Amino acid sequence: MFLGVSTLGCPGLPLDRVARMLRRHEVGAVELRCAEDEPVHTGLSSAGRRAARTALDGLRVVGLATYVRLTDGAAGLAEHLDLAYDLGAPALRLMPGGDGDPAVLLGPASAALAAAVAMAKGSGVCLLVETHDAFPCGADVRRLLETSGADGSEAGAVWDALHPWRAGESPVRTAVELGPWLAEVQVKDVASPADRRPLVPGAGTVPNAEVLTLARAAGFTGPVVLEHEARWYPDAAPIDDAIAGARRLFDRV
Repeated sequence: MFLGVSTLGCPGLPLDRVARMLRRHEVGAVELRCAEDEPVHTGLSSAGRRAARTALDGLRVVGLATYVRLTDGAAGLAEHLDLAYDLGAPALRLMPGGDGDPAVLLGPASAALAAAVAMAKGSGVCLLVETHDAFPCGADVRRLLETSGADGSEAGAVWDALHPWRAGESPVRTAVELGPWLAEVQVKDVASPADRRPLVPGAGTVPNAEVLTLARAAGFTGPVVLEHEARWYPDAAPIDDAIAGARRLFDRV
């Protein structure tokens, strides 16, 4: 396993400053949030994309965190695939989307994922579905991936440590459900399922250490990404403190 940081925790920060910050914490990998209010988005020109790679100063890009939603038919996927190619990103994070009963949404979402995998074939970009939205548990995402007919080289799962736990699925169960689909682990911390202001990892109640221990025991060797949701919470703990906490957590496990 290796540690990375999502730019969700430092919204709008220029990429050269992101690179300096991560180097200071001895973190060599980054996940880039893709949105119009960020330095990285699908509207970047060719020159802007080259400049972004230069600004990252050799950081390993583990993936692009997109807001492409399967329940919306994966609209915008083609543009994000092009961006991933230009930035050298090996993966795109997709959101399952929707709310309510995942069983009702499973058919449309899995069909959209199957079409997305077909579009991405040959690109070298893996499509990763996060435990989120109407599919917060490992069991939900596993069913979605299996129903799509994709294989592990084409699609995988992002285990967001918060959402399965928040939905009542134990880390042991999530680890079993995601199994060979696991491609990324996201760590973050909050005070409780109801109070989701981002805290320094280790200061809250999310079972991050157990999640990482289970992933490691299962042979996971991919990225562990700090996703500090400062973009949504102005009173979030400072990103430098959060990275330092994630570093301590990762090194301990």
